[in-house]
Amino acid sequence: MVIDPPLTGERSYIHGADIFDALLALTGARQDMVLALRAASDCAIAVIDGATAPDSLACGDFRHRRAGQIRRLLLRRLPDRPIARRSALDDATLAAGATFARDGARLPAGGDASFVMRATALCLALLERDRPDDYWTLAEIACRRPPPADAAVAITVASHVGGRYRKATLAADREPIGHLVLAQGSPRR
Repeated sequence: MVIDPPLTGERSYIHGADIFDALLALTGARQDMVLALRAASDCAIAVIDGATAPDSLACGDFRHRRAGQIRRLLLRRLPDRPIARRSALDDATLAAGATFARDGARLPAGGDASFVMRATALCLALLERDRPDDYWTLAEIACRRPPPADAAVAITVASHVGGRYRKATLAADREPIGHLVLAQGSPRR
């Protein structure tokens, strides 16, 4: 299996939410899904049985529960398949209409992107309010079940969960569904 979604916004790498959504579609995952990202990819990604040992091209892994068993898949960059397509979506457009509180935010139902894409854009908008010069990378996405595509999004961001990491809990139509973990990077130059 290969993942090769278009690049979103002005990113020069595949958005983690696009990877998560593609993995749900490719695997049919329905329960306890976790995507852990270790490196960005500007090229297609091979999805390989998790028994394979990671190498220098490994960029993450995905696991989910099926029939009571955990299935693990390795994500490996395919440098010979660069991605040139681009989606017009951007974080500001995806977070439009949001309401913000001190440590959380809400976004009404609907929109042109998946739940996870909208949740990530909402989380970035909240984090960048306090630290507009920093950049954030998506380290992990986890959901107990596939989120409804057009559900209302609510996030609550914990302070720090260790070092430079922040965790945001996700709710779909007010029902807790999972979390995002973002890593804080150095100020933009």
